[in-house]
Amino acid sequence: MGGKKVLPIMAIVATSIIWGLSFLSIKVTVGVLPPMTLALVRFLMGSVVLSIIYMIMEKEKRLNRKDIPLLALSGFIGVSAYFYFENNGIQYISASSASIIIAAIPIFALIAEIIFLKAELTKKKVISVVVSFFGVYLIVGFNSAGISENSLRGYLFMLGAVLVWVAYSIITKPLYKKYSQITIVYFQTLFGTLFLIPFVFFETTNWSLIDSTIILNVVYLGIFCSAMAYYLYIYAMDYLGVSTTSLFLNLLPIVTVIASYFILDERINVYQIIGGVLVIFAVYFANTKDKKNEEKIVQEKHVKVVS
Repeated sequence: MGGKKVLPIMAIVATSIIWGLSFLSIKVTVGVLPPMTLALVRFLMGSVVLSIIYMIMEKEKRLNRKDIPLLALSGFIGVSAYFYFENNGIQYISASSASIIIAAIPIFALIAEIIFLKAELTKKKVISVVVSFFGVYLIVGFNSAGISENSLRGYLFMLGAVLVWVAYSIITKPLYKKYSQITIVYFQTLFGTLFLIPFVFFETTNWSLIDSTIILNVVYLGIFCSAMAYYLYIYAMDYLGVSTTSLFLNLLPIVTVIASYFILDERINVYQIIGGVLVIFAVYFANTKDKKNEEKIVQEKHVKVVS
């Protein structure tokens, strides 16, 4: 391992841990703060921190006016719509199950690239898709008590989050040829935060239920998950490349499952464990490439940045 890669590897491992724990924080807070209110408060804090990071990191701060509608649309889809589905989904299923479903995003993105972007259909991609879907089936379909109405609702919300993020990734792709990662994340977060505001008026919050635990979790989501982890992710990707960085993000559901077991006392059955392993393996297998092509054109692809 080269000395220059030590800090980037530490950064992406830290990112995986931070985002992995975010599912627990959402699970704890969404019981008190309604889903969209939680998202708004979180991203208001994140926007402030990202503004500081953006001003420090980005020397070229000019935007082409023609790109503003695309930044606004991708911000709405990647922030407002995504967290509508994710926050609602985590209300009904465990944080562990939610994180494993989200881990399948790269597989759904691969399918979308084949369908909409005419990407090459290879044997490796077919195997990855089949294994991943079987893994998701094990996670969702095997439960000793059967699937309750609430659980089904939760899984459907998480599926919505997956599909929305895939759409966001495809829509965002042209922007990476013009702007840096931090610029895109910054403006998408700003637009996404603005679009969250109208949703809040349709929710009712009992502010008297908010205690120090809720406040600390919201601060964690806003400052660490929505801002600092993004910076660490971008830093790591600049040095390691998209492919390597995406493989490290497979740690995310592992962190969630272990932390949920000890902190939230969540239990998952053996079939769900096998399903989770299959999903993670499928993502790993789909992202492994020949060494010659591994780090080619870093900015051409956008990898899942969750939670």
